Amino acid sequence: MKISPFTPLCFDPYISDGLPCRHIQVWSRSDAIMLQVCADVGETAPAGIVENAVSGSQNSITWQSWQMNADKVVYFATLSAMDEGYYRIIIDDMVSEVFRVTDDVLALQNTVLIRYRFNDNRQRDDVVSVIDGMPVFFEWRVPGGFKDSGWTFGVNNEQFATQREDLVELFAVDYITKTFTLGGPEGVPVWYGALLNRLLTCNRVFFDGVRYVRNESETPTMNTLVDGMDAFVFSQTLREVCHLEDDGMDGTVVLRNVSETVNRNINNSNTMIL
Repeated sequence: MKISPFTPLCFDPYISDGLPCRHIQVWSRSDAIMLQVCADVGETAPAGIVENAVSGSQNSITWQSWQMNADKVVYFATLSAMDEGYYRIIIDDMVSEVFRVTDDVLALQNTVLIRYRFNDNRQRDDVVSVIDGMPVFFEWRVPGGFKDSGWTFGVNNEQFATQREDLVELFAVDYITKTFTLGGPEGVPVWYGALLNRLLTCNRVFFDGVRYVRNESETPTMNTLVDGMDAFVFSQTLREVCHLEDDGMDGTVVLRNVSETVNRNINNSNTMIL
């Protein structure tokens, strides 16, 4: 049994000799925290608990299941509309790092909501992106954003010159690359950079509703805030996508500007409201 590495919570803290990062992951009450656990067919559903890190009160997680193939099954649940507070998730003997759920505008104003999934379930066997024909998105709220100074303008084009040396544009497509900064003044743990690099392998990645792809083969660049402290700021160059694209549902091509309509929940029963 394995928690999907695309789950946006840390269940495997990195151990080092440096001072720990003081950052606590922040979520909005409107966000949907998707949990996925991959198991062998025949294994029972894991014990799942949402624990209030302050009061110690606990609520059980109700899992839904879907068979991935002849050998694997995924247990999944979505946590949303949770009361404000500090929580941790316990799945069997695995415990997540503490995170905060809040409606505080000041705590959320410098964050970005990243939503991501693959087009189908064929790319990897440790994550599910489509269940019964319905796309399943992960959501991950992170500190950071895009600076105007990180914009770069480019064009893919081809030209030819006539005998009169008149240049003719055969085709031209403009594009914009932007530098995304992950991490605020206090930095973030190193696993943030690992997850950012991993989620950019997905086919559908949206930052606050705008679709981006990794610019060529660029990976997150790590910057250390203070020597001896495990707190970092990452930068990643992305290319904005806002053209014709397949909606991933029935093959119909539709014109999209900067967002994709997403049904967050497979059905009402897989959403846990605390």
